[in-house]
Amino acid sequence: MIRQSRGGIRYRSAGSRRTVLMEQITLILILSVTGLILIALETTILSRIPTPFFGWSGGTPALGFLFSMAVGFLYGEHEGGLTGMFCGWITDAAGAGEGIILLPLLYFLCGYMSGTVGKRRLAHNLPSFVVFAIFGGGLYCLYSVGEAVITLREIPPVLWIWNGLFPVWLLTVIFSPLIYAVVWGEKRLRESKGKL
Repeated sequence: MIRQSRGGIRYRSAGSRRTVLMEQITLILILSVTGLILIALETTILSRIPTPFFGWSGGTPALGFLFSMAVGFLYGEHEGGLTGMFCGWITDAAGAGEGIILLPLLYFLCGYMSGTVGKRRLAHNLPSFVVFAIFGGGLYCLYSVGEAVITLREIPPVLWIWNGLFPVWLLTVIFSPLIYAVVWGEKRLRESKGKL
């Protein structure tokens, strides 16, 4: 008897639950390491690259945010939510957040929502994910505005939005096909190993 769990992991009988557990642990490890690598790229290398377009002072794509959304979109809401919580904590600890502990909640909600809304309501392909990333990136920018209002006690000027938020949103959308390809490749590789 072949059964399939919510994460797409197949097992033959109740006696092979240990194999399913090992596959789930392997999935968690792979997603955690990939998330750590992407957040390290986001907070170290990509944050130092200037964006000279349109007089922008700088911007960094939210790779951890995109990664949690892609995991939710391709694996499901539970995996996306947990990955989002983990990536949010790591991003907050790396200094990208302001330490308010709202960043893990935002990542969790977007990872979970991409699994529920994106996976069930949209076509399951790259253009649908890019559309989802456009709205998710906008939500990330709204969070940044709220965080600035809370920490600075004032509404940020239009120049700050143009120099800080818009480049982050645009770069997040530009990097979304790459992050989707990484998660899609990981999923296909795991599925091909499962068929052997």
